[in-house]
Amino acid sequence: MNRFVCSVSVLALLSACAAPSQPAVNTPQAFLITPSAATDEPAAVWPSQQWWTGFENDELSALIARAAENNRNLKASVARILQAEASAKAAGAALFPSLSASGSISRAGGDARADTTSTQAGLSASYQVDLFGQVSANTAAAAQRIDSSLYDRETVRITLFSDVATTYLQVLSIRDRLRLAEERLRIAENLLSLVETQRRIGVVSDLELSQQRSAIASQRASIPALKVSERQSLDALAVLLSTLPEEFAVEGRTLATLKLPTIAAGLPASLLERRPDLRKAESDLKANGYDVAAARAARLPSLQLTASGGTASDSLSGLFNSGTFITNLGASLAAPIFQGGRLQANEQAARARRMELVETYQQSVIAAFRDVEDALAAATQTGAQYDFANEAYIQAAEAYRLAELRYRNGAVNFQTVLNAQTAVLSAQETLVSSGLARLSAVVTLTKALGGGWDGATPQRLSLADNLAPLN
Repeated sequence: MNRFVCSVSVLALLSACAAPSQPAVNTPQAFLITPSAATDEPAAVWPSQQWWTGFENDELSALIARAAENNRNLKASVARILQAEASAKAAGAALFPSLSASGSISRAGGDARADTTSTQAGLSASYQVDLFGQVSANTAAAAQRIDSSLYDRETVRITLFSDVATTYLQVLSIRDRLRLAEERLRIAENLLSLVETQRRIGVVSDLELSQQRSAIASQRASIPALKVSERQSLDALAVLLSTLPEEFAVEGRTLATLKLPTIAAGLPASLLERRPDLRKAESDLKANGYDVAAARAARLPSLQLTASGGTASDSLSGLFNSGTFITNLGASLAAPIFQGGRLQANEQAARARRMELVETYQQSVIAAFRDVEDALAAATQTGAQYDFANEAYIQAAEAYRLAELRYRNGAVNFQTVLNAQTAVLSAQETLVSSGLARLSAVVTLTKALGGGWDGATPQRLSLADNLAPLN
């Protein structure tokens, strides 16, 4: 018997100490696009936790604050944390003994004078000895799933803030395009007045007049489409803030009011700690490792300790008299012999799930490094693109001005003016698009680098405090 107890104790200790191993991942020595290539200014390592303040726009900061307070998806992620914490609490309860009470009163007999009354009361306690660590493994898995839900909330938060910033930039970009379109329409209408005057005096033909009217109609047609895009972007921003779109509006009018922030990446290996989605995948993998241990332990014998005590009497008044108490102690050892392959299948399923999570985790790591490389490249190239687009727009606008002036003086034909007009419209669209791309690249890079998250596991929530409003 002593040998059996010792053997069981050793096995229990070995099982309890076993922890799931994590797969090794390869990390690059450095990012292909260096931080110095992404910006001309000295930059701190990694984005700050409030990276959006780098745009120096109070309205954007206020919108992100509203999103953090109101967004329903973010609140749903908090509810998932509470679910995981409650599940962990339930799993941990199996580590403690269970205690239950019982009582009964019964009456028997057909003759009132011969009736007998029997009264009983009792307490029973049971405790399952965690011989091979099944309960401990389930508890550890539940704890890892709490961490997973905490990392998931950080991922939701980072995605939300990035979406708010990107959508706000889109609104301002569309308003820039609207403003420029209306300015060019006004200039084109002034030119039409000149062409109409020249047509009346016979300087130009109906062809030139129709060409200019056609150009103006095309420019006018673009304005309603831009207004629809503006409304759709505003509605999308309202949804991110969990606000009804009908009366939602923003004050910003142009991208020119935003400063281009400076953001750079640190060491590539640190990315594994700075991305909450990778940390979530790691926690899921650890939780599954404990699931495998629990499934394996379920195939081994289990030891149940029980204790019960009670009292019985023919009358309620004598229930607790001396001599009426009964106690019982027991221990039972049970081992699964035949379960139709169910327990083995459960373990195999847990192992197969681990294989899936290992491959998914490693693929997620590779994808994360790709995200950063792409974002760094975009941050580098969109800056140069914007500079070239700005120069192209300046030159196209000057060429159009000169073409219109020379046309008024009769030095060039009307086709030259039309060509210059088309060129400046194209340059204007490219300039606004590249301005949006330059600022959006900063948001994308920030998100790829973990959105300013410091890598620390967030603090767990209080079930009582957070569930109180639901009572």
